[in-house]
Amino acid sequence: MSSTQTFFFAGVGDVHGHMHRMVSHLTAWEERNRKPLDFVLQVGDFEPHRDDADLATMAAPMKYRHLGDFAAYHQRRRRFPWPLYFIGGNHEPYGHLDLHPEGATLAPHCHYLGRTGLVDLNGLRVAGLSGIHREATFTRPRPTLASLGEVSNKDFTFFNEQDVERVLALGHVDVLLLHDWPAGIIPPEEAVHFEGLRRSADPELVGNEYARLLVDALQPQLVLCGHLHRRYATTLQYSNGQQSRVRCLASLDQGADAFAVFRVQGTTLQEVTEQK
Repeated sequence: MSSTQTFFFAGVGDVHGHMHRMVSHLTAWEERNRKPLDFVLQVGDFEPHRDDADLATMAAPMKYRHLGDFAAYHQRRRRFPWPLYFIGGNHEPYGHLDLHPEGATLAPHCHYLGRTGLVDLNGLRVAGLSGIHREATFTRPRPTLASLGEVSNKDFTFFNEQDVERVLALGHVDVLLLHDWPAGIIPPEEAVHFEGLRRSADPELVGNEYARLLVDALQPQLVLCGHLHRRYATTLQYSNGQQSRVRCLASLDQGADAFAVFRVQGTTLQEVTEQK
């Protein structure tokens, strides 16, 4: 991170197609605080469904399949007020997103970072890993789009070993976007508060070990994640004196807990306490 300017950006948890609600919340924050956001980072389950065909490629029970707001932005009837960068979660139209595994602009100001991706934003190196972990398929190639309809939509929702290696090869990053939480960030005395929320192959583990591997290897200043629909904050300390702030964000249905705003001033990145 080399920028000398001061700017603000927001992190957003699981959107699940509610783009209008996200825009309303963030523009209200800008108005209250009289500070413009330079960009927005989103941690997956964005659900950018253009139409019913996209929706049909999402892995989710039928009762959770809703077209959402994205069509208005794709058709340019609405526009995101700031550049928005998102990764894929486990509820996405991968029939559409996997046409762009290296990322793409899906609508004005709306950028998918791909299965893995890196972008420089005002001197801030932001990397992302799409999907969640499943050990049974971690060392296998993902299904091809040609197999849609023959395999489960869920098979497209997992990252694999090659994805992790690509992110590791990026070297230094300032911000890392993950959908699932890194393993090992919950102290034992707090584990009882996560009963029923783990969503992990290991019933005793919150998050996954490969997300933690990336955090420990890259040591970003900030890690943003979602998936568990719960806000949580911690800081990881390393023997070399570096630290990573981990900020897990809730879903939009849970209101303000889905959002966090950060100020970057020179080489310092800090979470903002909103002015009342």
